[in-house]
Amino acid sequence: MSIVWLASYPKSGNTWFRALLTNYLQGGPSASINALVGAWKANDRELFNELVGLDSSELTADELLRHRLAFHALLAEALPSPTFMKVHEAFLPVPAPRSAAASPDRWLFSGVEAVTVYLVRNPLDVAVSYAHHRNRSIDDAIEQMNNPHAVESGQRGGLGCLIPQPLTTWSGHVSSWLGQNELPVHVVKYEDLVAAPTAAFDAALRFIERHYPEFPADAAAKGRMPQNAKQRTAALATAVDHAAFHRLQTQEAREGFYEKQPTALSFFRAGVVGDWREALTATQVHSLVEAHGAVMAQLGYLAEAQAFLADAGANE
Repeated sequence: MSIVWLASYPKSGNTWFRALLTNYLQGGPSASINALVGAWKANDRELFNELVGLDSSELTADELLRHRLAFHALLAEALPSPTFMKVHEAFLPVPAPRSAAASPDRWLFSGVEAVTVYLVRNPLDVAVSYAHHRNRSIDDAIEQMNNPHAVESGQRGGLGCLIPQPLTTWSGHVSSWLGQNELPVHVVKYEDLVAAPTAAFDAALRFIERHYPEFPADAAAKGRMPQNAKQRTAALATAVDHAAFHRLQTQEAREGFYEKQPTALSFFRAGVVGDWREALTATQVHSLVEAHGAVMAQLGYLAEAQAFLADAGANE
């Protein structure tokens, strides 16, 4: 009855991480991108209605948050332990009903036994990827990232209708997950997945294994999982190869991907680090730095942005 939240701001590597995880757990041939672990169960409106017994379309935003606590508990009971769930929401406080007396703080993702793998990416690259994902301008993506009331839409291509996901700002999102004390968190930087995918992915697996020693015992018992260090190394290498970005792109071109926005040209666009240098103007970089500089500094993203702005100023 436990969950591993795979949490991130949109376009920060969550789906790529899920591809790595699925290939590692399954072994054998390359896993389908349309059958990745950690799908949108925590946001599935139809599943919420069925398990909670309420019509989510008739609930206010605050009521939805309150009932999500029960929904997560019901999901944890119904699914294998641990189960993986992708989420884009910030780590939000759940408001008490107006009629209730003062009660202890409750948090959206802390109502069940859980740990978190948090995927984070340079917001400058997020802005470029998010614009393509939404098929809107980069300025629109930056406005969304700087908006404390931002909500990710409840519509996802072939997924049908999802419960809307409150994001807050990019830095607010990051700080909400990394600054909370309710759940253990392991941070995976997108840039590390690109530079050293095997090491970054293995570190995340070991974090999960420390908290859930039985993971992935069921798969191991069925002969799909490595039993010793040599087999583990081979399994990691195979998972990284099968989840290579160009392979995900090829699959999407051949089969489509049900998590792609209906208006987007593709989901797996580039998968590179530093794309922002060619895509963003100095004004756009300054807007993101001004809004998120403190968290960018905390994660090691600020110095490069400041150097870019200093160079742009010198060339004016």
